[in-house]
Amino acid sequence: MGTRIRELFAFRDFLRNMIVTELKLRYRDSVLGFLWTVLNPLFFLLILAAVFSKILRVQVPNYTIFLLSGLTSWLMIQQTVVIATASIVGNQGFIKKIYVPKIVFPLASVLARYVDHLLLTLVLFGFMAANRMPATWGLLALVPVILMHFFFSFGLALIAAVLYVRIKDIQHILGILFQALFYATPILYAADQLPAGFRVIFRFNPLTYFVVCFRAPVYAGSFPPLKDFLIALGLTAVVFTVGLIVFYRHEREFVFHLT
Repeated sequence: MGTRIRELFAFRDFLRNMIVTELKLRYRDSVLGFLWTVLNPLFFLLILAAVFSKILRVQVPNYTIFLLSGLTSWLMIQQTVVIATASIVGNQGFIKKIYVPKIVFPLASVLARYVDHLLLTLVLFGFMAANRMPATWGLLALVPVILMHFFFSFGLALIAAVLYVRIKDIQHILGILFQALFYATPILYAADQLPAGFRVIFRFNPLTYFVVCFRAPVYAGSFPPLKDFLIALGLTAVVFTVGLIVFYRHEREFVFHLT
């Protein structure tokens, strides 16, 4: 692993250029550019907030902050994994022509996406200030929590990228799976608002622990519950490790399956 890290460091300029290129291509010929990073989730937020707070009348104080904090956590994982899935296939021209550590491509995709996520987090802070929510010491917990989101989604992205090289349906399958998980994750409502029998579903959903850990400092002004934090940390370690093992075990086969 030490050799892998040194090799990746040697290609740091290539990695930086890949990140910049991806960010530029994403918003090329777009009038609003990076603003779409914020506008897309905000439009989605406004629709959800109107439906659940005004029509269905979900009884949650400061529902906008509650919803946006959960949605930000969700997007850090969902968008990152779905987009990074095609990172190897999408860069097959580089892979076939020159030697580059192949992990650079999913890493660049994930890092570029987290630029967007951090901008959305700043918008979340703006909503907190507008709603006069206090800035507490608990916000410091967002640093390790966001790092857990990063390594968890990176591990999933590595596994998905390997599968996508062979099975092109993976990106569609992930889209359907995440769509189902969205409603099985406490984003729109708090888990304790549901009957006890339904709460079990949340506990078997790994994304629940990341949403709870992200929301606690923002919405409640507290450090994440220790149990949930440790579970999220354990999930991060396992998924990231498995992702690295799967990726490095199959990276030599990529060139034989890319067309």
